[in-house]
Amino acid sequence: MKQILTLSMLLTFAIPFSAAPSIQLVINSEVVHSDAPPVSVAGRTMVSLASLKPLKLNLVWNADKKTVSVNAPGVKEKLVLTIGKKEASYGEKTLTLDVPAQLNKNRVVVPLRFISKAFNAEVEWKADKNMVIIRSADQVEKYKKLYQGTDLVAARKIAVDLPTNDENTLDNTEEGVYYQFVFPEGEALRYYYIVGNLLTYYEIKDDVKHLVWEGLEKAPGKYMKEKGKRPPADKTEYYFLQERVDSSVTYGKVGTEKSVTQRLPANVTGIHDIIVPIPDEVRKDQIK
Repeated sequence: MKQILTLSMLLTFAIPFSAAPSIQLVINSEVVHSDAPPVSVAGRTMVSLASLKPLKLNLVWNADKKTVSVNAPGVKEKLVLTIGKKEASYGEKTLTLDVPAQLNKNRVVVPLRFISKAFNAEVEWKADKNMVIIRSADQVEKYKKLYQGTDLVAARKIAVDLPTNDENTLDNTEEGVYYQFVFPEGEALRYYYIVGNLLTYYEIKDDVKHLVWEGLEKAPGKYMKEKGKRPPADKTEYYFLQERVDSSVTYGKVGTEKSVTQRLPANVTGIHDIIVPIPDEVRKDQIK
């Protein structure tokens, strides 16, 4: 009997699990909050298949055989895990797990490193932060461009498009609305996003985009309301501004009167497209 995996159908096995202290799981820049957090088994960090939803896996549970079949988007091969066995089938191949697939709190859990082997995902363990970072196979190249790429425009566009769970608590109060990005010279991993007189400052660390500070500006450099820690001013910054009325884009060095204005192509659909090359600007914030 095969059926879509429902958690109430799984029986709990008596296995020596121990809670892994506050392990944070990040998948494709999304912080995963699960009722089945990573656990430790025989010295191995185990992660539940149910917590891997951002990878868009399809799970099918066979109660009679105590197996779970896993399909990944765009992948022809099917992964089949059997509870209590170290061997798993992946298409015509047999893969070996460090420790068997097991059940914990009605969830199928597998060794963390097995995720990389089975789904060609990139898995990074940050011991100093007790954090697991997973990047699906189709996203690996994107993160290389974000962190190691020399193409500053491409890295900046990826940065502004990353999701964030942080929400603004302040609202723009200015009538004439425009949209603007401001980046420190040569950098892509931190920036301001400005809508009217609302400034928000983001930083990207360990694939997660954090809203560090927000402020309502009443005059240049003066704020009527603020939340968070205001970042120190950078020596050189570049801005990319789009007028809401005619969609024209102005860009240049912050604090100078010299600027360039251009029209966006008709096929532009995303706000990130207002980010364009600055002549002679070289990237300097790559993380190796």
